[in-house]
Amino acid sequence: MATLDQLRICKSCGNVFSKKAGATNITECPQCKGTSFDQIVTETDSEDVYLDELD
Repeated sequence: MATLDQLRICKSCGNVFSKKAGATNITECPQCKGTSFDQIVTETDSEDVYLDELD
């Protein structure tokens, strides 16, 4: 599971993905290889906001 603040949205294709894979920072979109991202911002400061991982 990932918290919302750990996710990015690719500005090119709209893909949503995690900033990290293990200890590795992801610097490009895994789907289209784009490098321009938006970060998901929540209106709550809760650390308990999670998204289920999709397979």
